[in-house]
Amino acid sequence: MAISKTAVIYEGAMVSEHAVINDYVVIYPGVVIEDGAEVMDHAVIGRLPKSASTSKRKVQKGYKKTVIGKNSVISPGAVIYTDVVIGAGTLVGDNASIREGCRIGDGCIIARNVSVNYNTMVGDSTKIMDNTHITGNMVIEDHVFISVQVATTNDNLIGKGEYSDEREKGPYIKRGATIGAAANLLPAVMVGENALVGAGSVVTKDVPDGKVVMGIPAKIIRNVED
Repeated sequence: MAISKTAVIYEGAMVSEHAVINDYVVIYPGVVIEDGAEVMDHAVIGRLPKSASTSKRKVQKGYKKTVIGKNSVISPGAVIYTDVVIGAGTLVGDNASIREGCRIGDGCIIARNVSVNYNTMVGDSTKIMDNTHITGNMVIEDHVFISVQVATTNDNLIGKGEYSDEREKGPYIKRGATIGAAANLLPAVMVGENALVGAGSVVTKDVPDGKVVMGIPAKIIRNVED
């Protein structure tokens, strides 16, 4: 175990043997850092969410279990909230943010400046590249590739209604799908298995399995296998 003298580790956190905690890391109660994991400079693990007076969604109170899996790396400046589970061998990039209630699988990349909002599930071996926003209440299955600057949303009322978990649903991206750079996926759309969304597309409707869609709004162009 290697823990920097400048790190702050609160009572109730557990750092396993062979984990590495670098300078100025903050680890809150309920956090478990598993064997071989490394938390790099200025990262924050297990943070409680805070809401402004104008926020419509109520945030959870109290620390819950937060897990950084075996041999995972949390890069400098990343912020992982409480009640997050990150699997084994996953990389969280510089200044990434993962909100409460998220589950990230094994062997994933959550790249630099990616934001993953509340209650989102990410499967194994999925890659989400730089400056992408993953909205709340979203599901991404295994072996998905999401390119840079992709935007996803979960509220067709654009904040004008009261918050509801049942109504505010992000996109569902199925296994093996690919999302091109700067694509925009609107609330509750389904991107099918092994489908491909072209760069810059705006996805307003479900994408069938194995299809390529492009454009604004996105339309089916051909089969992926072609």
